[in-house]
Amino acid sequence: MKKFMNKFYISIALTIILLLFSYAAAFSFYPDDLTAWTADCGVLDWITYFCYAGLLTALFCFRTDFKSAREKKMFALFCFFAIAALLREAGVQHWLAGTDTTAFKIRFFTNPANPPFLKAVSALCLLATGAAFAYTMYAHLIPAFKGFFSQKAGSWTIITLLSAGAMCKIFDRLPANLAKRGFPLDRSGVWFGACQIMEETLETCLPVLGILALIQFHQNKALFFPCKQAENDYL
Repeated sequence: MKKFMNKFYISIALTIILLLFSYAAAFSFYPDDLTAWTADCGVLDWITYFCYAGLLTALFCFRTDFKSAREKKMFALFCFFAIAALLREAGVQHWLAGTDTTAFKIRFFTNPANPPFLKAVSALCLLATGAAFAYTMYAHLIPAFKGFFSQKAGSWTIITLLSAGAMCKIFDRLPANLAKRGFPLDRSGVWFGACQIMEETLETCLPVLGILALIQFHQNKALFFPCKQAENDYL
């Protein structure tokens, strides 16, 4: 198993397997309404929360692997993003919305009906997340790409995780963008359901890939960077 975890393609393979499982389950159990598989408090939703519970457990179990000051800083960022992603999955953007639909869009801040306090809290959340993301990209993106091209399994896991997060947003907006261009998707149809499954399953992949990254870091920190010097510089 340890040797298999060192393979650079494991994160890609795991993501594909989860997607195939999700589509197979949706078409098998909900052939007449694929969106039932991805509905709030539906089966896939609970699977996602279970995966986040596993991620938080893994963070606790592997916390002692992060020994140096830089490693501890990286661990703090990992915890921050894990909790932020969990809150996002739980709908924090709606908790702060007040009279609006979501708190993390421009129209929320320009709507005079929304209380200034909620706007301030939402802005702080966005600033904190943006600052943490910017610092993480500055400190780790270049070595991660070096590891990616060197076929380091850990780097591939991180790049796959980031790509899955980006694809989530693309498929989230795809039906609306198609509708704006004159190609509306029937909300009860197969194509709309397929987009929903892709988006929601990729969201499920995020904590799973996070767990995989922690396991790989526990086994061998060199899996994340192409050389020892890079590991010392960026961890």
